[in-house]
Amino acid sequence: MSNARLAVTPSEVQRCLDLFEPYLHNQLLPFWLDNSIDREFGGFLSYFDRDGKPTGKTDKTLICQLRMIYTMSHSHRNGLGGGQCLSAAQQGVDFVTKHFWDRSHGGWYWISDRSGRIIKDSKIMYGQSFGVYALAEYGLASGDPRGREYAEMTFDVIQRSAADCQYGGYWEMFHRDWSLKAGGVYGGDRKTLDVHMHLMEAYTTLYELTGTPSHRRKLEKVIDLLEMVQLPAYLA
Repeated sequence: MSNARLAVTPSEVQRCLDLFEPYLHNQLLPFWLDNSIDREFGGFLSYFDRDGKPTGKTDKTLICQLRMIYTMSHSHRNGLGGGQCLSAAQQGVDFVTKHFWDRSHGGWYWISDRSGRIIKDSKIMYGQSFGVYALAEYGLASGDPRGREYAEMTFDVIQRSAADCQYGGYWEMFHRDWSLKAGGVYGGDRKTLDVHMHLMEAYTTLYELTGTPSHRRKLEKVIDLLEMVQLPAYLA
């Protein structure tokens, strides 16, 4: 793979902006604002055909709920949606804090049915990282204290229950009570670059929200770990 960089001119950047901004304002955000909010049970619907019609599948995954909260919050922070994005994020937070947060063991469940009844109660670090990321972004967008509260609670349970104190980084696949799942592909003995990249994003946003030194230190440790990862020669 070549390391040569292609020069991008200001006119090319502007051409891309001229294409993307109308699409964002006139098609992309309206599609999700019009179709994704579950006005019966709360939270966000997940499965649509290209015309925005429900496919009939109604399970709600933690990842979809939190990513929608993040997207709507970030959109609001950037002046989009005329308040609709913040309202969408707020009702999403209402849903996940009511149904997905485990009040006995801490952390977020993995999948619910449409009404919020939990059907898969695993603790998956990919989802926990978005618990920090989305709720911190929501806190920055809204000023709602629940954003900081749940982002920090998620951060704290990750440190208590998922940190590998011997080698660094975080284990990723847990049962509801935070006991590690069995080893193997996608098992409890593996660590992925993907999850640690998302934790870097999450801790960056958390530190932006709180300014807490311990949040910065954990962010720096994740960055240090990522910098230690050696890419295969053919990707370098």
